[in-house]
Amino acid sequence: MTARSSFTALVLVALVGLAGWSALPRYSFTSGSRVWVEGTSTVHDWECEAEQVSAALDAAVSGTAITGISGLTVTTPVAGLECGNGTMNGKLRDALGSAPIRFALTNARVGQPNNGRFLVEATGQLTIHGTTRTQTVRANGRVLSGGRFQFTGEVPVTMSQFGVDPPRAMAGALRTGDRVTVKFDVTAAR
Repeated sequence: MTARSSFTALVLVALVGLAGWSALPRYSFTSGSRVWVEGTSTVHDWECEAEQVSAALDAAVSGTAITGISGLTVTTPVAGLECGNGTMNGKLRDALGSAPIRFALTNARVGQPNNGRFLVEATGQLTIHGTTRTQTVRANGRVLSGGRFQFTGEVPVTMSQFGVDPPRAMAGALRTGDRVTVKFDVTAAR
């Protein structure tokens, strides 16, 4: 085989490979999806809803099941956290700063589906208050109609590990707990 024919064969193999390549479908969270934070304080438990959440999920799908996840980015602006109490909103937003809260996937494992349900273990970089740490998120997945998927779960987060001083009020008499739980019930659709 000559150098020219070897080069031509290599180019043909590359073109055939590219013709068969396609990007993974991209999903985003639909309206009605919920992400919220639950915590405690010296006075009462509290909850804040993330009213603004943007997400991009790149998933391999076979039939109706997700077989792999290659990308996931979830971003929530701090100003979009709503606690239903103006004082708590201000204290929490002051403590968290102005940088958005962000999770960026580094790898994921998807369990075998069983009756339309599957488990996902996603590890990525969670950034809060400008500090980034590795975080693993476990989610229960469920196949919905119309090529949609529901994910539910919860993630414990210790605020001080991200450089956040837990909010205080009333001259320190009211203090929130350092550990909070981020919960989610989201639907992903193309």
